[in-house]
Amino acid sequence: MNILLITPGINKRFNDNYHAYKHMADNDNNVLAISNKENINKGGRLQIDPEVEVDGSLVVHRVFNSMREQQSFLRRSPYKKKVRKLLSEFCPDVILCEEISNLKFALEIKREFRVPIVLRTEFAFDADYPYRSMGRLLKLLKTPLTGDHLAIFVGGLIWKWAYANSDAVISCYFEDAEKQPEVNNTPFFYVPWPTYYPSTADEVTRLRERAVFIGAFDHHKNLSELLSTIPELLRNTPLKEFCVVGTGQDLGVIEKLKTSYPDSIRHVQSLSREECLRLIRGSFFSYSPATRGGWGFIGDSWAMGTPVVATHNHYGFCDNIDSVVTSTEDMVRRVNALYEDEAEYGRLRDGGRKRFLGNHSADAVGSRFLEICTAAVRSLS
Repeated sequence: MNILLITPGINKRFNDNYHAYKHMADNDNNVLAISNKENINKGGRLQIDPEVEVDGSLVVHRVFNSMREQQSFLRRSPYKKKVRKLLSEFCPDVILCEEISNLKFALEIKREFRVPIVLRTEFAFDADYPYRSMGRLLKLLKTPLTGDHLAIFVGGLIWKWAYANSDAVISCYFEDAEKQPEVNNTPFFYVPWPTYYPSTADEVTRLRERAVFIGAFDHHKNLSELLSTIPELLRNTPLKEFCVVGTGQDLGVIEKLKTSYPDSIRHVQSLSREECLRLIRGSFFSYSPATRGGWGFIGDSWAMGTPVVATHNHYGFCDNIDSVVTSTEDMVRRVNALYEDEAEYGRLRDGGRKRFLGNHSADAVGSRFLEICTAAVRSLS
């Protein structure tokens, strides 16, 4: 197939999705990615990428200067001729569209080339959590007078519109699979976030006294929990060092911890992907206080054979099989069990690794994308 990818950002050095798309291209398909030159890495730093990159059968054209240009009809217009030339030469069979914000762009292409659209989004819209999907837009509609009602109404309308204009929908969030029926005969799929790591991360000594958290300091990462759990872990378990990588809204939480425990809290705002993976592999366990998201960190931990300790089941964890899912009150006991029982530690390490290989590796996710894209093409033939 000739698969057209419309994505808000793509970079093989820090975008895990890149490697799922590369797997698609490496299996006798051509993938043309249309994107923009701006890219935000895990540390929140803006990176300007080259306009054209060729990686075998995966070709990236960063036609637009910014995501805003890419997603706005008026700002996109000056590039229309250039995009049409690329697509006419490529002749797409299917469009894989990343996020609803790119769907209007995908529809312009669909009308001209008469090909199906597979929409992929991190979260499906859920009226119980209206700001989880399209949060930046819908939060603008929240007022003291209307509360969440207007956001829920508009979010539902946008989601129905997205369904009506897609031939298949993919979400990265496991709970969406149970909540999203077929709408307008549009099939819905759950496909996990992919994880990719280079073999250079393998040769690292694991430090028993160290744990790690990596991610953006957004509110849903629930970092305030660390103010109560980390002191308890430092006092009552063999843990001596807690490493944190990231920055964001709740940076103040980490600053408080650093002030109280200057010899135990290690914080850096950004590391390269290879450095992050080596840090995870060199830690005794990964700690996720998040209530949602954080999938890259979880997948990286499983890939590195580092057990995950979580206080919320935000990724379909299987307690005592691929992770430790615990309350904050019982965390000290559960973490001490990891230190005291080598068999349990090994079981969790192997269980996480097995789940990564079967469901979350870039190859596994890329294969699912291919299956869904193939079915979408066949449905229109």
